[in-house]
Amino acid sequence: MYPGDGVRRSAARRVTEQVESIAQGVAQRVIDLVVESLDMNALIAQIDLNAVLARVDLNEVVDRIDLNQIVDQLDVNRLMARVDINQIVSQIDIEALVKNTDLGAIMVSSSSSLATEAVDQGRSHAVSMDDTLARWVSKIRRNHTGRAEPPKLPNTPEEP
Repeated sequence: MYPGDGVRRSAARRVTEQVESIAQGVAQRVIDLVVESLDMNALIAQIDLNAVLARVDLNEVVDRIDLNQIVDQLDVNRLMARVDINQIVSQIDIEALVKNTDLGAIMVSSSSSLATEAVDQGRSHAVSMDDTLARWVSKIRRNHTGRAEPPKLPNTPEEP
């Protein structure tokens, strides 16, 4: 190595650093001027959005969406006000609904519970009428002891 090589390299390095710094400043200024002069609407109009969207993985985009956050922001009352219930009901296939419903079982269940209620009601009225008749018989017989004793059933085991 020659004695003056170190000084030359040091000077070359300083000049190079200054030139690079100036070049970066000029490049940044040129970029700023170009961006400021661009008509963004015209630029966007030239972009083929179908080509851009073809490169987008929509599953990845959907995975990033927080549906709970979206639902929390919904005004449910306002949303329901926009729903046309009559239109929804008009689309229901009543005949198919009736076919898929076991009306026979519903009618049997309903009629059996009605029959049970009717029998229970009849028994209740019979007991009430029995009490009323017993009081009348007691009054007619002038038996003031209250209700007449029920008749004894034949062949009933005696209590010890």
